[in-house]
Amino acid sequence: MVAALPITKLAGLLVKTLAKPMAKRIKHECSRFPLTQKLLVNIGQTTHALTSRLTIWSAGYKVRSITPLEPEKAMSKGADFLGESIVFLVGGGVVVWEYGLSKEKERKKEEKRLQEMDEDRANLQTKLNALDVRLAAIERVIKANNRPLVLFGGE
Repeated sequence: MVAALPITKLAGLLVKTLAKPMAKRIKHECSRFPLTQKLLVNIGQTTHALTSRLTIWSAGYKVRSITPLEPEKAMSKGADFLGESIVFLVGGGVVVWEYGLSKEKERKKEEKRLQEMDEDRANLQTKLNALDVRLAAIERVIKANNRPLVLFGGE
């Protein structure tokens, strides 16, 4: 028996793979306009400040001040952060989507198992009812004959 091709996994992998060039394109387009350039510079300065603080704190020192980056470097850092964020969000979205698919598959499997159990219970109940009818018939026959099943002695 040949295993089914995991189309959904391949689709998720394709989306994640295509997210990288898309993120690169978005970074490039955002770098062209003054409004988005300011936004990227602000993002770059913020990420620089956060990573610098974390680095200094992790080394065991107190942070006194962090010098801002040059606007070009800040814009580059902001664009990199934007691109990585897009790739991360797309990858996370694909993981959540695949998780939802697997949960739906598990739910259907459990539903089928419960349905089979209900069918088995109904079949067993039918057999039990048939045995009750047969037992009642045997009891009626015994009462009608009014004599024991096993005779002891020689009658």
